[in-house]
Amino acid sequence: MTGTFRFAGFELDLAAYVLRAQGEAVRLEKIPMEALILLVQRAGTLVERSDIAAAVWGAGVFVEHEAAINTAVRKIRQVLGDDAAAPRFIETVVGKGYRFIADVESVAAADERVAGRGEDHAGGPRYTVRAGGQEFVLRLGETVLGRDPAAGVCVDHPSVSRRHARISIEAGRAWLQDLGSRNGTFLNGQRLDEATTEMQEEGIIGLGPVTLEFRMVRAPASTRSMSGQ
Repeated sequence: MTGTFRFAGFELDLAAYVLRAQGEAVRLEKIPMEALILLVQRAGTLVERSDIAAAVWGAGVFVEHEAAINTAVRKIRQVLGDDAAAPRFIETVVGKGYRFIADVESVAAADERVAGRGEDHAGGPRYTVRAGGQEFVLRLGETVLGRDPAAGVCVDHPSVSRRHARISIEAGRAWLQDLGSRNGTFLNGQRLDEATTEMQEEGIIGLGPVTLEFRMVRAPASTRSMSGQ
């Protein structure tokens, strides 16, 4: 697994397998870490307890899942400073599972390497894709959208193909292309073929029945703050 997820002063680095708070590593055991990764990757959606058990322990492993999941979630909340009664991060859906409710920004590992070379188009437009409560920041080059955990924009839904579509960004312009997906790629309600289609500053991308919000925010003309100071 690669990529980094950021939320409310925390950073979840999948490649390094570490959670950081304000840049400092936070100790979290393996089972709570695996549960946190799953919840953050599916931010804004309900993750059922059975899904957590399958992702953390896999098939054929016999443990007391209910108690173990309760313990894992309690340890995650302790690390995040979360309160089950008034949650900022993990919401309990009684009898079903949990939902990660904080806004999440995801940057794929490949995008981070580009940024490390200074190719983050500083001063140029900022591109984002929002899926539920999760925001993905796009950078120059190509970003794959799909169900594959390694995709730059990972959308974990059974109707989404592993490599469903691709966004290409270059010189202040962005294009969308279907990658031969099973359920089709749509832009503002219009189904695309496998040719690239240029996007405007805002748009609704459909990966089958799943909708994402695309935005291109242009840099301000000057460095003067909005407050006028």
